[in-house]
Amino acid sequence: MSRRKTRSGFYQTLKQGWKVGELSAYEEHLPADFFETVGRRAAINAINENRAMNLPVTLMRNGKVMREMPDGKQEVISEIHLISSEQYQVRNLVKGAVIHVGKKR
Repeated sequence: MSRRKTRSGFYQTLKQGWKVGELSAYEEHLPADFFETVGRRAAINAINENRAMNLPVTLMRNGKVMREMPDGKQEVISEIHLISSEQYQVRNLVKGAVIHVGKKR
């Protein structure tokens, strides 16, 4: 009798020998868009929960951060000024290069 491999069974066998909560074992075997899908679902759930409790939803549209009230009104909180990729300098970094040093205490 062949045992059918399910996704949950695969992860259970994969989990043996790994610390609980360590994602590195799972990341190699997950579809490429897994974390994007999880993030989208979490965002949709958060928006639906806020609307169900009559709380405002903060979002970004057309380069502006907006707050959408439960009654449908929209309030602009701030504008976002995006920097084009041409303004970034190309730096040739070598091993051991210091990128940022904090203040001495």
